[in-house]
Amino acid sequence: MKLLRSIASVLLSYIVVYGIVMLSDPILTHFFPTQYVRGKVPPTSLTMLSTAIYALATALGGWLCVRIAPFKTGMHLLILFVLGEIAGLWFTIMNWGAWPHWTSIAWMLIWPAFLWIGGRGRKTA
Repeated sequence: MKLLRSIASVLLSYIVVYGIVMLSDPILTHFFPTQYVRGKVPPTSLTMLSTAIYALATALGGWLCVRIAPFKTGMHLLILFVLGEIAGLWFTIMNWGAWPHWTSIAWMLIWPAFLWIGGRGRKTA
């Protein structure tokens, strides 16, 4: 049971962050229909807003991970970090020419920082 809970803490946290980011696209498209269009780079202000949403979602993911983890919360957070950085590197490579380079770099730096911020509410053992 602890093994399933360990796996769930990491995967569910990643899915929540990914889900929030994916759900933010249609919301931003609704509020900014002419600026936030699929296939077109949005203005810097909207890219920064999207990055802020990602940062908040990442903090939530870190918090959720340590709340669900049955033991060694720091290890679970580290595994979530590695999983996210691998996925982030893959997305960066796949979208290198489609978005401004600073967004990929910023997101790769936000991931560990905001995971730590979200996860520091519970003592790691």
